[in-house]
Amino acid sequence: MKWIFIPANFLLIIFSLLAVTLLSPILAISLGLVYSFLYKNNAQEISLNVSTIPLQIGIVLLGFTISTVALIPIIDTYAIWVLFFIIFSFVLSFILGKAFGLDTKLNILLASGLSICGATAIAIVAPLIKASSRFIFISLAILFSFNTLAIIFFPLFGDFLKMSNYEFGVFSALAIHDTGSVVGSALTFSNPSLEVAASLKVLRTLGLIPLILLLNYKFNANKKGFILPSFIIYFFVALTIANIFEVPYSLIEYLKILSKSFIILGIFCIGLQSSKIEYKELSFKPLLAALIVWLCVIPIAYLISVF
Repeated sequence: MKWIFIPANFLLIIFSLLAVTLLSPILAISLGLVYSFLYKNNAQEISLNVSTIPLQIGIVLLGFTISTVALIPIIDTYAIWVLFFIIFSFVLSFILGKAFGLDTKLNILLASGLSICGATAIAIVAPLIKASSRFIFISLAILFSFNTLAIIFFPLFGDFLKMSNYEFGVFSALAIHDTGSVVGSALTFSNPSLEVAASLKVLRTLGLIPLILLLNYKFNANKKGFILPSFIIYFFVALTIANIFEVPYSLIEYLKILSKSFIILGIFCIGLQSSKIEYKELSFKPLLAALIVWLCVIPIAYLISVF
């Protein structure tokens, strides 16, 4: 038990408990950022071993609490817009990258992250195209910066514009890149927003399938097929189980609390991941290209969500 009294470990426990107890995504990511600044080596080790596991568990548990009666109309209404956003974001990002003279592999990493699911897309695409660690760091630094801003400011943006829970859920799923930041931003706004945002974001993540198949064909790097994040599969399994069998209301409420706790812990881990980002590798051109794409996407996402 002596390891508990080591300052770095003790502070980690306190920060984790504080984040989970208060269930605040903004507080969670802020505490993660502070810890990574104070104990960079510890934060890197935790990020390496834990990564996004808590967040993925939280999303899977959320699947047990969502009714397909509410989910099907959401997907039916917005599936075409999700497809549009994936194609629009990827093409715009790639064109701007070419215009700014970015390396093709860096361009693909940024376009994949901006259009589908942030760091997850970058992590899956990078080995397929044999991207250098420098390009991976640049892409992650840009996406991490954007996603941190989204968790903090998007809920305020939604409140200012008096968006409904449903509207903000749609908006966050379309306008934010990383799954963790989508659910973190939506959870900050409201619980109903979280369900809408998570459902649409999982649908958006399925865009990895055609992208990976295309990159396999283009770069011939992996002939074994595509890799779909396992938590997406488990989410649909949980969703199916919950809607085939009658789950007691008390259990659903418990799973909602448990899901939130894991999501908050996952957002705390996102903050810890800042310790792995080498911001000195960041250059102006890829940052500007990605920022232009995001500034184009945000108003379109808002208009789609409210009309």
